[in-house]
Amino acid sequence: MGVGLSVTGTFSLDKPVEDWLEQVASWLENHEEEPLMTCHFGKSEEDQPTLFVKLHPCAEDVEISSPEPGVCLATAKTSTAGPGYHIFLCDLLHSLGKHFGITWNAPEEAVEGDETGYFFQHDASAVRHEMLRWLGAVSHVIVENCKNEKDISLQMVSMPMDRRYPDQTGILTPVGPRPPAWFERLAEKPEQGTEFFPWWQKGVGANFFVGRAVCRMWQQLCWRPPITEDEGELAMDIHHDLERAFHLDSDAKIPWREWAELLGYLNDYFHYVEFQYEEIQEDEIQCRAARIDPRLPLIGYRRGRVTVTLSAGWSITIPGDLVEEWEAGGETWSACLGDRIVLFNSCSVASADEGAPSAQEILDSQTWPADSEFIDFNHGELLGRAVFRADVVEGEHLWHLKAYSAVAGKFAEFHAYMPDETGREWALEIWRSLQN
Repeated sequence: MGVGLSVTGTFSLDKPVEDWLEQVASWLENHEEEPLMTCHFGKSEEDQPTLFVKLHPCAEDVEISSPEPGVCLATAKTSTAGPGYHIFLCDLLHSLGKHFGITWNAPEEAVEGDETGYFFQHDASAVRHEMLRWLGAVSHVIVENCKNEKDISLQMVSMPMDRRYPDQTGILTPVGPRPPAWFERLAEKPEQGTEFFPWWQKGVGANFFVGRAVCRMWQQLCWRPPITEDEGELAMDIHHDLERAFHLDSDAKIPWREWAELLGYLNDYFHYVEFQYEEIQEDEIQCRAARIDPRLPLIGYRRGRVTVTLSAGWSITIPGDLVEEWEAGGETWSACLGDRIVLFNSCSVASADEGAPSAQEILDSQTWPADSEFIDFNHGELLGRAVFRADVVEGEHLWHLKAYSAVAGKFAEFHAYMPDETGREWALEIWRSLQN
């Protein structure tokens, strides 16, 4: 459910489609206007070579493919970001068409291919109207499912489904949680909910830069000094987005306390903070932050725990400040902070003759160190077993939690490494959060 577009066009293809898509990716990534775009290649649901384009941190990838020779197909969901994003994407695709000689197919009906009609009619007001109509419909659904606020289970709207935040309450959106009463108002007057969309206004202005920064603050930032180069770049990018927003509009809705906190992280990691404009500097940001009511909640889902969707139906809950990574090939997931690290692998086990072994049979079949003192737990159909002991890993003396969690026919292998025994309960809590 959402607003989006799916448009086709024809062009002259004189090379393999993979080569053509590489040219499209190069043109997009060198596009001079914000936002900065990243591209990667893969396969569509129809197993077609596809270019996936990321234009906004809270928007799903735009998919560009050639389902048959000389045909270009571009599809995207745009309601996660808003009208400004939809308009920008349509205009970008028209520029792409001019560069590559794509003739976009005119629709037989006004909204065919683009639910807002903007792709061919260029009516920005129609985009805003359709986005608000969709928001009103979503609000009705939320209200129906949240009759009693005390009984609300965690729900999310326009959020990635591979992450959940068990310490949060209310309905989670890309720009922060909202109580059901907020959506109840929008069900009747959706025009009061423009703040739901991180990119509401047309163009790449202050609204765009604040929205992009806030989305990343809510969902990506770990709220501690950066550990990796990628985290350092993310923190600096958010800082520059807020600075550009203020440069364009000094009345923009800047999250001052969070910006001030971010400056501390940048100073800790880079030992300096780079400013691109002269309108505002660090001291002024700190002063404005100090004027904000300290009782107000802070931005950042990752200030609390994060439930991560893993492979083969498994999920795990970790502290939000851990750095996550999938190894090449996508078989092993890891998360670490400082000198503590956890690792996860999943495996399915089934015999063609005997069927799936039980969870207990799987645990009993594992290899354990001699004289192990088992730590067992039972969570319904999911069983777990672990040992915690001193170990030598690549010549380093560490404490090691080796554990398995199993259900009938499959299991998860879990390891946690730490320099001393004080991390035992930390590791056990993360292991026991595994679910399937």
